[in-house]
Amino acid sequence: MQHLHSTKAKHETPVSGEVITLPPVQVRRRPPAIARRINDVLQRIIPALLGLGLLVVLWQLAAINSKGFPTPLSTLDSAITLFADPFYRDGQTTWGSAGTCLPPCSAWRWALAWPR
Repeated sequence: MQHLHSTKAKHETPVSGEVITLPPVQVRRRPPAIARRINDVLQRIIPALLGLGLLVVLWQLAAINSKGFPTPLSTLDSAITLFADPFYRDGQTTWGSAGTCLPPCSAWRWALAWPR
């Protein structure tokens, strides 16, 4: 015990030295979680929209200089007409988009359920 007491006495002597004051630390505040999420989404969406816009501009330039190549606007009009009524049927071979897509899906569901 005496050994511990004597060691303690050695550490109690004050150490001389100079006190250095440091400048205050600037703490950067993090934006709220919703702001970070919106920023992340915008960083992904904006390049995609710019790429799509560039594609449409190049498509329009190619369509202007050629015959029979549809413009983006005429293609959009045709797509709106096609998808506006997906269940129309005009004869045996002319069906709307749902008539073209749904029978294979239905057959696939039937094929998956057959072994059960």
